[in-house]
Amino acid sequence: MNTAASRWLAARSDSVITTGHRRLLDTAPGTVLIADDHSSPPPLSWPLSGELASSDIKPFGTLVITRHEAPPEIAEALRSAQARASHRTGRGAFPVRWLPGRPWIARYEDGPIVLREDSRMLMTATTTEAAATWASKVLRELLIHGGGRRGFRLCHAAVIGGPRSGLLITGPAGAGKTDLALKLARQLRVPVVSVDRCVVGQRGPVLAAGTLPFGLNIHRDTLAGFGCSEDDLTRRYPPQKDKHYLDIPAAQRLCQITMRAWSPITAVISLQRAPDATWCRRLRTAAITATLRSADVAGTDPGYQVDWLGLGGGKHPPALLAPEMITGWALGYRPDQPLPQDWAAHVGRALYAPPS
Repeated sequence: MNTAASRWLAARSDSVITTGHRRLLDTAPGTVLIADDHSSPPPLSWPLSGELASSDIKPFGTLVITRHEAPPEIAEALRSAQARASHRTGRGAFPVRWLPGRPWIARYEDGPIVLREDSRMLMTATTTEAAATWASKVLRELLIHGGGRRGFRLCHAAVIGGPRSGLLITGPAGAGKTDLALKLARQLRVPVVSVDRCVVGQRGPVLAAGTLPFGLNIHRDTLAGFGCSEDDLTRRYPPQKDKHYLDIPAAQRLCQITMRAWSPITAVISLQRAPDATWCRRLRTAAITATLRSADVAGTDPGYQVDWLGLGGGKHPPALLAPEMITGWALGYRPDQPLPQDWAAHVGRALYAPPS
């Protein structure tokens, strides 16, 4: 069966890559090629600025989407005892079954079949809507686990920045990371990379943080501070636990921000919830490294402990280290109070200075 599956993967993906709709994504770990055999390719939760017109660099991952159904023997293999047992071996974000091998075969129990051989993946999808939903999920797996083979770690942090410099904000849940990131992005006129999960690692000579294909989960008080109507938000984006989940176009429109796919990290903030007034102090290099590692959730995030596509190869990326030329602050933050202007000016200078 593996030989037949491998032949079908090769033939179908070669055909789609040659004749289908192609997109190149500029991700933090490297270029990703997405090819689709449908005339209306699925929309992805990805910044438009993070798409490339062309690239001479070989993609580090390829996702091919086909509307053709997989041969029946592939679906039958996923009903085997080994596959039925696989989804009980870890805590995955979604219930999946998989069979290791060449090709590696996997399926979300309510979604498409995915075949992977080396860095190429083929996903079956019946509709454009289904393709959009599942392509973003498979792309997350590629960036988290496939990125891990390139030294990238899954982190819980907000990131803003441009092509030459950026700011990573970490801290406990509820400290105000999203609120601070959006306010600084608007004030300093820099793009947003992430407000929640991201991948962080070395991209060439720089430490880089990259977005993942999610929308933005933003607290209603933050949106109210930007002049958004609560009634309109509730009607169009029903809240969950006082947060509204916005897709990228809606977030850019309502928050008056732009977004980009990745940014070098030249400054770090360790955020704490201040009981009284906002305060800040500088961090030394050792404390900045500790701040980066506190954001690292690669080994603890319950949604991404299971590498169900085998993209990581069983390898664990090294722990994050702070570059020598990096600035850091500890910040006690209260969203209802203004930021210290002298500190905001330091952040602006750090963001507009190119990395050494």
